Order: sequence, then structure tokens, then C-alpha cells
Amino acid sequence: MDEVGACMTQCIVYDETTKESETFCSLTAAKKWMRERIKQKHEVSGQKYRGYSDGEFVNCGSISLTGSNKSFVANTRQTKKGY
Repeated sequence: MDEVGACMTQCIVYDETTKESETFCSLTAAKKWMRERIKQKHEVSGQKYRGYSDGEFVNCGSISLTGSNKSFVANTRQTKKGY
């Protein structure tokens, strides 16, 4: 846990073809939803957010279906990629 008390990661995915969006608490579930939509020839995008106990949400970058989804978060004590 961070010094401010990290509580959760949220993944918001958006289907640009049907204008439908979903919110997931799991990166795996978000990627699965995106892959299903891509198989249907839809254009999709997604973002990861980190929520803290004080109500603050920090954007941790876009969701990548290949490679690593880890990123640096500004103004933290991070020394290596996480989240």
C-alpha cells in the first residue's frame, strides 16, 4: 500500500462503434471484453485508473492487449513500473 492508502484499480473500456462502455475492477476482464469486441470488428479503447481512499482517481494509462500494462504514476515514490 502507498502512503495515502491505495484501494483499487478501475478499468474503463469503450466500444467506439456502438458507443457502449463498461467498467471493470479487473484488467483481465477488461481485456477479455475488448478482445470479444475486436473479434466482432469493433473499434475499442480502454483506460486504467487507480482509486485512493481519499476519493482521488489517477489515470494510469491506456490498456494494451499486447505487452505490459505497467506504468509510472506521477508524484509517487515509485522506483519501478507498477499498476
